[in-house]
Formats: sequence, structure tokens, C-alpha cells
Amino acid sequence: MSFDMHTFRRQFPILNSQNRFGKPLIYFDNAATTQLPECVIGAMAHHLRVSNANVHRGIYGLSEQAEIVYESTRCEIAQWINAHEPREIIFNSGATEGLNFLASQFTSLTPEDEIILFVQEHHANILPWQRLSATIRIIGMTETGDFDEDDFGHKLSKHTRIISIAHIGNVLGTINPIKKIAQIAHTVGALCIIDGAQSLSHGPIDVQEMECDFFVTSAHKAFGPMGIGFLYGRAEYLERFKPYHLGGGIVDRVAFDQPTLFREIPSRFEAGTPNVVGIAGLREAIRFLRKMDWSTVQHHSERLKHRISEILEQNSSITILRPNSRRTGIISFIHNHAHPHDLASIFDSEGIAVRAGHHCAQPLMKALGINGTVRLSLAPYNTAEEVEWLTVALDKVAYVLGKK
Repeated sequence: MSFDMHTFRRQFPILNSQNRFGKPLIYFDNAATTQLPECVIGAMAHHLRVSNANVHRGIYGLSEQAEIVYESTRCEIAQWINAHEPREIIFNSGATEGLNFLASQFTSLTPEDEIILFVQEHHANILPWQRLSATIRIIGMTETGDFDEDDFGHKLSKHTRIISIAHIGNVLGTINPIKKIAQIAHTVGALCIIDGAQSLSHGPIDVQEMECDFFVTSAHKAFGPMGIGFLYGRAEYLERFKPYHLGGGIVDRVAFDQPTLFREIPSRFEAGTPNVVGIAGLREAIRFLRKMDWSTVQHHSERLKHRISEILEQNSSITILRPNSRRTGIISFIHNHAHPHDLASIFDSEGIAVRAGHHCAQPLMKALGINGTVRLSLAPYNTAEEVEWLTVALDKVAYVLGKK
């Protein structure tokens, strides 16, 4: 469908609601989670009504229908992100589990081995690597908040085994040059892992174009349900990996007097009863994304982002953090006279939902010399009228602080 914002917005029932203060909901917390369109809600409800059964080995109609939902979703994801083949898609609970799974495969690394991370990474892309014995090296950022390619060149070495980096930063919204990073990493034989938690809702993903080795993401940041996501990995690497979780559905043979025989990929990584309802929602979310006119959507987002920046820059008490042109619709700022939590509370009283705090990015906060920010993040269903309401909220902030 071509993009008409008002038609698009009407597909999200929650956006017609009011907040706890009786104000119309203005939802600017899309980097944390996006809202669900009616078609995704309906797909999950439909699955529960007509094909709610466990997948794998059910020799009856409901189970076979559930199996079709399950495997067709894998195929549609593979096509959407341009994976080489569907078996390179592993279902999980989201990007966090995907990163933990990947880290679990490298427990043999020693302190001589090195893992490179960007200072802006989310905690989910820091903590799993810190549990390993490898040495972690941190890439700094430029004055505009970009990935420092010169620093990367200095820190990359023959000891580098992994670089794990977000495609889009969850605090500054910076779009990192993934293809270039992957190409450079591969020159020393290092693997390139992409945290794509913020990626799917900003346009089509092509993992082959990126030249990454692994890509993880979550459905709930791209108009899908919580608790479901997937990992893409090159088959040549996945075939060497060991199961992360152990349980039913991942083996061809279990015995007390013989070695266990695990199934081929992807089945060996999907133990237990999967979240088939979530997968039904994920499939519909992918179909929803596929229908969008992304050039028009991105133009709409740029217009809103530009206007938000204008409004914030007109307020002498506000500092926008590291603004630059290579940014998605994520804007973080601080107020010279108010704590981020206080700002978020005042915004809430005017119906505006924003995120406040360190955003699971404490190393970045330390690098910036601050304790936290207010983060305002856009989705295609946000409107110019909602953006203008920020002026009302900021006037109220000034009133509460006695500055007006």
C-alpha cells in the first residue's frame, strides 16, 4: 500500500485511547516497543481460534495447521531479509536471547582473543560478551555520535575474533556503516554480529548486502508481539554450533547407552514448545512491513524529526545529544534544570509517552558525562499535530520549574 499516515494510523486501535490523565495518547516511545496494528492482533486471535496446537509430530489437522504457520513464517522472514535459505532463521524470544545464544558458542575464547564493541551498545550486547574470557575492546564515537572508523582501524587486529554492533543505536539513533564494518572485520577473519533490535521498523533489511554473519532482532519493535524474535546466521557457522537450550524437538535419538544425535539446523536450536501464537503475529507483522512504501514513510519521519529538533532547539534549557544527519527518528535530550524522570512525568501529564533514564546504555551515558536522557522515538503513525503538542508539554515543564 502507498503510505497515507492517517489511514495507516487508523490500523492501530490503541492510538485512539486516552492516558491515565484523560489526555489523548501521544506515543513517542517506539524505540522501546511499537504498537500493534489490527491485522497482527487479528492474526494471533485467529490462530488461537482455529489452529491452536503444538507443532512437530502432531498427526492431526490442528497441529498440521500450526506447523504451516510456523514454517511459512520462517520462509517469509528469510525472503524479507534476503537470507540465503530459510534454515538460516532461528526462532527465539528476541534480540537479547539471540545475543546470549551467540555468546554461548564462544566459551573457548581466551584472554588473547579480542571482541570489539561500540561504546553505544545496549546492555544486551555487552553483558553476554563480558561473561567470556576474551578481552573486550571498545570503539569510541566521533563528535557527531558516529562510529569512529579510525579508532576501529587502530583496535582491529589479528586477535580480533568478533565485532558485535547495533545496526541502529537505541539512544542516539545513529545508523552504523554495517557493510563497511563487516568487510573490514572479515579481513582479519573476525565474525560480524549485528544487533538489529531497532532495524526492522525503519525499512527493509538485506543481510547479504550487509555482509554480516549474524543478525538478531525482536518483533515487538516492528509492529509485532512481545516475546518473539529471530536470529539469522550463515548456515556454515550454524552447522558448527551446539544447542543453546536442551529439550524436546531437537534430537533424532536420545538413549542412555548411546550418544545423543541432534537434528539438523534450524531444529536443533528450537527446543521445547515454541511461541506459535507470537510467530503467527510475527508473520503478519512481516507482511505488514512488506506492504509499506518505505521511501514515503522515511520522508514522513524526516519531516517530523526535523520539526522536533526545531522545537527542542528553541528551548534554551534543552540540549539535544550529538545531532547528525545519519540518524533515525530517535532523539535524546537533556534539560538543564530537570531530571529526565521528572520531564517524562510532566510529559505524561499532557498525554505524551516518552522514555527516560539510561536506556540500558550506561557506558554511553558515562562517555557523554550524564546520568540519563529523555528519549523521544518516532513511528510512522505519529503525526505533525502530536509533534506540535511538545510545545505545550515544554511550557508546562517551565511552569512547574518556575521558569515561566
